[in-house]
Amino acid sequence: MKGQCLCGATTFNVELSNHDVHVCHCSICRRQTSGVIMTIDIKQGTLKFDQQAHLSVFNSSEWGERGFCNACGTTLFWRTKDQSYCNINVFSLENIPQDLKLNLEIYIDNKPKFYSFNNETKKMTEAEVVALFSASTE
Repeated sequence: MKGQCLCGATTFNVELSNHDVHVCHCSICRRQTSGVIMTIDIKQGTLKFDQQAHLSVFNSSEWGERGFCNACGTTLFWRTKDQSYCNINVFSLENIPQDLKLNLEIYIDNKPKFYSFNNETKKMTEAEVVALFSASTE
């Protein structure tokens, strides 16, 4: 599948792992996007950039990093530093699959009280997410 940033300066191809959409409520995602970010998992090693002169990667934690276009600011991906796991901004896809399903909310204990989703989703706390990714990087 093809994807790109808002201005088109950063383009990529990717293979999706599934059509499950995840929402992150962590303070970094909320600050970065002025809301939540909605992501979709990709198959390991399939994120390939066609145009990447404006791609920047931000070291956001001990085990994670975020990719974005430094020309327009579009958030493109979050991945573990060893690149064993990566998800992309679902709205960066040129053709969004019609059968997407919101199925997971992470950092649920960081979610502000002024919004909520109607969907029934699996929910993970910050501690559960940190434990999951910390275990995979040891």
